[in-house]
Amino acid sequence: TQNLKGGNVTAVFGGSEIDLVSSQMSGDGAVIDMFIMFGGTKLIVPGNWQVKSEATSLFGGFTDKRHIKPEQVITDKVLLIKGVVIFGGVEIKNY
Repeated sequence: TQNLKGGNVTAVFGGSEIDLVSSQMSGDGAVIDMFIMFGGTKLIVPGNWQVKSEATSLFGGFTDKRHIKPEQVITDKVLLIKGVVIFGGVEIKNY
């Protein structure tokens, strides 16, 4: 989408991979609400987005594996991750 406002991700005993590289975030930013249990999710985001997490992990993990180059300008666009991760994982990446 060219006006990403957010969404919901649910993974129970499974996984998902969501590629947002060609998306444009809305002016207010975006919020993704996650419920991950015994599964995992990989989010692929543009390199100039800020990603903040307010997700709660219970026997799970939340990793940010982005490679941010010094010349990349971090914009004021913020992707906020909310939700719960139980016995699962969330990974943030960029290319």
